[in-house]
Amino acid sequence: MTDKAVLGLSWVELGRPKLSPRALYGRYAVVFFYPRAGSPGCTREVQDFRDRYLQFRSLGAEVLGVSPDPLAAVEEFAKAQGIPFPLLSDSELALARAFGLGGGRRIPRSTFLLDRGGVVRRAWLRVRVDGHADEVLKALEAVRAADLEVNPLVGVRRAHRALAAEPVPRQELEKLVEAAHLAPSCFNNQPWRFVVVTGENLTKVKGALPGGNYWAQAAPAVIAVASHRDLDCKLSDNRDYFLLGCGMAVGFLMIQATQMGLIAHPIAGYDPIAVKKALNIPEDYVLITLVVVGKPGDPATLSEKHREIELGLRDRKPLTSVLFWEQMPRTEAK
Repeated sequence: MTDKAVLGLSWVELGRPKLSPRALYGRYAVVFFYPRAGSPGCTREVQDFRDRYLQFRSLGAEVLGVSPDPLAAVEEFAKAQGIPFPLLSDSELALARAFGLGGGRRIPRSTFLLDRGGVVRRAWLRVRVDGHADEVLKALEAVRAADLEVNPLVGVRRAHRALAAEPVPRQELEKLVEAAHLAPSCFNNQPWRFVVVTGENLTKVKGALPGGNYWAQAAPAVIAVASHRDLDCKLSDNRDYFLLGCGMAVGFLMIQATQMGLIAHPIAGYDPIAVKKALNIPEDYVLITLVVVGKPGDPATLSEKHREIELGLRDRKPLTSVLFWEQMPRTEAK
């Protein structure tokens, strides 16, 4: 279950008493499964989480205990031990299966740490009770500290140019578009349209590139991103809002590519008329960008200028040049 989002499922509602996933969204969650209420090991485990509950809460986490016991037994156990957090009855083992704990009627002692987006960040299987609650608390502290930093995938993303000619599998290209398709949009209009090009039309697309984009000739795939203003919200000041939605989608695509070890480099230099004709994109659509996709290649294939950029450190303006509080300064140039 590690790195899988589970809050998108109604898994919490499978337990009794029912608890809405909405109650956990935006908070960390520690979900621990224990085999039987009242047994010596389970009693010590529940007590350990009870005694540290305020520490978990101070870090923005909720604690949930789950067992296959009937609801009445769970309620009696919670009352006897003075448990301040929810104990859920999973008598049908539906919740256990949602966390990948299949098998017989006995739930293996296991714990899952979910982040504020509902993604499992740590999993402990076949837990030993002694010291376990402290270990989970320490892991929560580490995850919380990491989450207060810039997402590492965002931090390492680069629009590299050195590409290998090796094909990118179709399923990986589709996964990039799937990630892009999860981007937000105005009223969920989803204005983006993607054309993935890997076959004979790829030669036509490459023929529409200027000399400065010579490096893209090695790409095994190009993803064309097109849209039309009628596909998105119509705003009173005639802003083309579909461009924002498509831009966010491309951003999601690039982060997914970074995770998968791929290069996804959007470009603006191409002949839009030639590309639209080759890809059968309607004339009244805007061909917003071409995303050049491939696996990392040899920087020696690049020009001296591009090789220096490829191998150098990321060049960014200081944050103070783009971040303003409350209002922009009058000196900001257009």
